[in-house]
Amino acid sequence: MQKIKIRRVLVLGSSGVVGHGVSTDLIKNKYYVLGTSNKKKLLSSSTNFKSFQNIDLSKKNFLKKIEKLIKDYKPQAIINCAALLPYNSSNDYKIKMKRINNESVMKILNLSLKNDLSFFINIGGHSIQEKLKEPNLSSLQKNYFKSKIIIEKKILNIKSKTNIVSLNILAPYGYILEETSLIPKFINQVKKGQNINIFSDGSRKQIFTFSEDVGAACRYIFKNKLSGAISFAGPAVITTKFLAKTIVSVFAKKNINISYKKNIKDKDGMAVKNYLKEKNKIFLIKKHNLKKSLLKILHNESSIKIKKK
Repeated sequence: MQKIKIRRVLVLGSSGVVGHGVSTDLIKNKYYVLGTSNKKKLLSSSTNFKSFQNIDLSKKNFLKKIEKLIKDYKPQAIINCAALLPYNSSNDYKIKMKRINNESVMKILNLSLKNDLSFFINIGGHSIQEKLKEPNLSSLQKNYFKSKIIIEKKILNIKSKTNIVSLNILAPYGYILEETSLIPKFINQVKKGQNINIFSDGSRKQIFTFSEDVGAACRYIFKNKLSGAISFAGPAVITTKFLAKTIVSVFAKKNINISYKKNIKDKDGMAVKNYLKEKNKIFLIKKHNLKKSLLKILHNESSIKIKKK
């Protein structure tokens, strides 16, 4: 199998949790990274990183900006980490989500094909079909999951010389702690000296994926010239109780109490069983264990700093 040496990569959404980690990993491994953001400014002392602000995938002019980047800097691959998450239930937000998560992805892919890029990787979600079966899903969440299924089918249905990948990851976390998912929520509480309240007995099993490891997965895809739908997740299945205790051990500067409702047993994460079934199919790369990744977050070891506009 002929190896393609990829050295220059355009990462869309470098100011987000996944894009920031992917960019950090690529820079560390001597790739030249062009990182885009919308409202946040990306700063780095690394000569292997160049940032581009005000690229909003919901605006009409975004494609011209990306096309100019491709012409000027000639990246060999695009990794699309930009996506709008289901945080708002307004109709305008739903329309914007469709535009960013579906229509813009197809436009960027077509631009990749037009310029004969070697790879187009779109970051997707793991076990989306299963999540759609969950009861009590809001209409916004359903729209979000459906949009991810639709775009994966569309991009993988295209035959081309460009290697097209839907990289489906599970519960990503990283250096950016502004979001409300479980790991940043626990970290922020502990950093503020607040106790952690778990509304179950803490036995719920989950799998989390450190964002830098997603960058390592992309490098593996480049090296092995992979294409198609690829599932990727963190190195271990852990309980909420273990997660909370580990975060406290790394971030706490004073005594932090963890309380549980021992009479409530929460169901395991939707994708855990699927992940375990697929484990033999998932390519093996070196991944960070939970404590190692939390220490990197504690010491802010990313070479890319993010400043709000």
